Amino acid sequence: MKNIISKAAFSFIALAFALNSNAQEKQSKKARIFGKSITNEVKQCGSTEYEAFLQQENPKRATTEKFEQWIAPKVNAIKAQRLAGSTLSTNVVVTIPVVVHIIHNGDAIGTNENLAEEQILSQITVLNQDFRRMINTPGYNTNPVGADVEIEFCLAQRDPNGIASTGIIRYNLGSDGSWGMEDIENNLKPQTQWDPEQYLNIWVVNDMSTGFGELLGYAQFPTNSGLDGIDGLGQTDTANTDGVVIGALYFGSSDIYPAGTYGQIPGSDKGRTATHEIGHFLGLRHIWGDGNCSVDDFCADTPVSANANSGCNPGTDSCPASPGLDMIENYMDYTYGTCQNVFTINQKDRILAVLQNSPRRSSLTTSLGCVPGITYDLDGSLNINSLQNDNCSNIITPSFTLTNAGNNNITAATIAYHIDNEADTEYNWTGNISNGEDATINLPSLTVAGGEHTITATITLINGADDQLATNNSATTDFTIANSFDTTQIIVTVTTDDYGDETIWALLDENGDPIIGNIDFDNPNPADFYESNQTYTQTIDVEDNQCYAFGILDTQGDGICCAFGDGSYTVTTTDGTVIAQGGDFGQSEQTPFGINTYLSNDNFTAATSNIKLYPNPANNTINISTTADSLPESYTIYNSLGQLIGNGKVTSNDTSVDISSYTDGMYFMTLTKGNSTETLRFIKN
Repeated sequence: MKNIISKAAFSFIALAFALNSNAQEKQSKKARIFGKSITNEVKQCGSTEYEAFLQQENPKRATTEKFEQWIAPKVNAIKAQRLAGSTLSTNVVVTIPVVVHIIHNGDAIGTNENLAEEQILSQITVLNQDFRRMINTPGYNTNPVGADVEIEFCLAQRDPNGIASTGIIRYNLGSDGSWGMEDIENNLKPQTQWDPEQYLNIWVVNDMSTGFGELLGYAQFPTNSGLDGIDGLGQTDTANTDGVVIGALYFGSSDIYPAGTYGQIPGSDKGRTATHEIGHFLGLRHIWGDGNCSVDDFCADTPVSANANSGCNPGTDSCPASPGLDMIENYMDYTYGTCQNVFTINQKDRILAVLQNSPRRSSLTTSLGCVPGITYDLDGSLNINSLQNDNCSNIITPSFTLTNAGNNNITAATIAYHIDNEADTEYNWTGNISNGEDATINLPSLTVAGGEHTITATITLINGADDQLATNNSATTDFTIANSFDTTQIIVTVTTDDYGDETIWALLDENGDPIIGNIDFDNPNPADFYESNQTYTQTIDVEDNQCYAFGILDTQGDGICCAFGDGSYTVTTTDGTVIAQGGDFGQSEQTPFGINTYLSNDNFTAATSNIKLYPNPANNTINISTTADSLPESYTIYNSLGQLIGNGKVTSNDTSVDISSYTDGMYFMTLTKGNSTETLRFIKN
């Protein structure tokens, strides 16, 4: 299974649904367009807007009103059952298995967004304290309507195949940019999700940006689909996106694990973002009902409030005409995590009704995910750690993580790897890994042609014997090598569609920051934006040995072709070579490229010498042509995996090399003279 997800390296300016301005929590954090800060808003929770997004994407998804129509009698039944008893407790504690998907960019475990296991465990601890109203913890309260929800959480101890697991899955996606909600929904979730009927999936990402700021988290509300009289798509409705998404800076508790990575927003380091979002996942609304004093959250014991509260301000009464003060201590408000400690009795009633009746929620209560899975004596697990590729070069250094999932120590492993359809190369590793521990394996550097590729690595032997569990032996990922061009200028041509002011493009540097574009990224204003159905051309100077990317986005998510006009764009060199082109791209797309960052041109003539390979492509013979002054001493030839294929002496100004036995493909010839080398590319066909 491929576990690298396609991802834009820059933030989106807007999502494809309307944001509710009344549900904004403003902080001193800035959203970014192409790496540039332009707004000052942080939105604590995006679940309400996410629900609007889901209803736009799935028109048959039940509306909020229909969901409430469905759930109301079920909540009333729970209340009646509770009131008929002698205690608030049902004496039945439900345990929900959690799988935490850590999305990182190759940082070491415990660094930046690749959170340490201890920080992840601290979040599970907070959830259990909060949902159990655990005494002598920050989750305890003496509020007369405070409730022990009687739900506990565990990190999954088995995967969907029944194999032992830690419940923490790490994915290196090679980028530390902001995630747009559309990319999370369309790419990240469907490709990484565990069975949502058996696990609560939580994705932890570096950060999430909308056009109006950063999101701390969001969750998918439960569905009522499939019941008589209610519109809906059945249990498959949005199943492959079900779960919770949290920003890495807001996951875990600094009180429990002070050494973790946390944000600077007051109170956001207490783990309450996850408590809040899982409240949504289990059917709770915001405490203010996402409206005003006349809007309800459908829980009678939570006093109405006019809007979201921030900070910690006891005694707040935003709806004086209604009874009760604002319940700022409720987990479903926007107050600081330091003053939150209440789920109410009616909120518990609502959660229990969801757990008993809603698809993908009721099945969580009987999941075996918290039961230890099967273990083997010899079981190695392989995951992609990173693919180092600096400055748009065509040389990568693959790194993998070998984890010991078996009972016996791993002291040796043989790993076979290949790029695309090349033959396998074997790498032998030795060391000592005990159960549950891992080791980083760095493979030899590989020279790869520009374009899209796939690398696959597979454990073939553990301690000289077959691995007893083959399902976790392979790791595969797609990657792209930026093409390199020989030019001093690029020409950008954009033809807008019927809505030219929705189009923004930029030439980005190697850090993803805009160098130039069609707007002033420091001070954007309406005068910057393009007019409709016009063609614009701009010539831009570029520097040698530099890495760039061309990015273009449409603020309404429908590209510039073809629903609303025949817009298009091209980026070319001065001699007309196409670097990037398109128009039908939805929200956005980007093309990385380099300027003379590696030697990749046919019949390339080295700038520092007069060496030339011809013909190129070649069939049976490749010739090394040079002058007497630049005559190299020797040559070596490597295939695209970096394997040595041939070598020899350069004996004249026109030396012929027999390549008739080579398979068709790309090769690299390194010519050596003293301490100097020159590498040229050729193609055998």
